[in-house]
Amino acid sequence: MAEPTSQVHAAVATALNAAATLTAEIVLHAVRGLIGATPRQVRVEKDPDWGPTYVITLDARASEALRINLELQKTLPGVPVVVEWTGPTDNSNDELLERLVEIAHAGGFKARETGDIDAVKEVSQQRDRWPT
Repeated sequence: MAEPTSQVHAAVATALNAAATLTAEIVLHAVRGLIGATPRQVRVEKDPDWGPTYVITLDARASEALRINLELQKTLPGVPVVVEWTGPTDNSNDELLERLVEIAHAGGFKARETGDIDAVKEVSQQRDRWPT
């Protein structure tokens, strides 16, 4: 007979998988509503920090994919959604960064520290890159 703790862990894992599957269906439905078609691919990736992350691949250029990503984050705040595109990247790097920040903000996500950071060193190095 399995220990109660093992049974609880198994039940929690089953519930989390069911929730991820249900959310994937909700994400897929939302994408179909926005683009009027089925995306090339929708997959769930498990991220150690963010939990289930829904990755959608669209046959679109960057600007369209990022527009859809923004609309999805507005529709599904708190659900990590990433939209990949197969078409050309028709945004500058600055525009891409600006749009990604907008998407993260719409989803309610904040930057997280990924390790030891020396803020003074980072700022100094960035400042040295720019002419005065």
